[in-house]
Amino acid sequence: YFSKDLAPKLTVASGTTLKVEMATHHACDDWDKMVKGDPGMESIFHWSGDVKNVAQRGATGGGDGVHVLTGPIFVEEAMPGDILKVEIMDLEPRVNPSGKTFGSNAAAWWGYQARVPKVNGETYKAGDFTGTPAENDELVTIYELKSDAHGTFAEPSYQFHWPNLTDPEGVHRNYIAYPGTCVPHDFEG
Repeated sequence: YFSKDLAPKLTVASGTTLKVEMATHHACDDWDKMVKGDPGMESIFHWSGDVKNVAQRGATGGGDGVHVLTGPIFVEEAMPGDILKVEIMDLEPRVNPSGKTFGSNAAAWWGYQARVPKVNGETYKAGDFTGTPAENDELVTIYELKSDAHGTFAEPSYQFHWPNLTDPEGVHRNYIAYPGTCVPHDFEG
């Protein structure tokens, strides 16, 4: 959730160098590898029948987006409409408490197919990739980032089809309609 109506989490002078932590909204695809034991990640992804720590998502706060955003950060003397130059000095993968770094990639319904209607005007839906509309063909790959003398690379750990699940608010999800929905922690893929 990111809105101009939120109070700044941080105020800085122009030219300030910051270290900002980030998280992927797909971390909950494998709670044990990307969330468990990391207090910052656990605070973002805690979602039970009673509590959802990040209750609002998207620019309007109405759930129209899923990305975990940092901020807002207010730059002193900046005015509405000003163009701010932001220079990213370095990016480092987030390391879990065991010292490893994992990520998730979803082959899902969004992207090109989600934005371009079929010739007959219908939209693409789960199952359209493989022509099996009764089946969910969305595939999640959990990978580990590793480094050697040649550089850093991603090594797939395992894959699973997106499961049918009911989220803590009682909504049944049979495809990745809302990335950031936690796959059950005991899901075996």
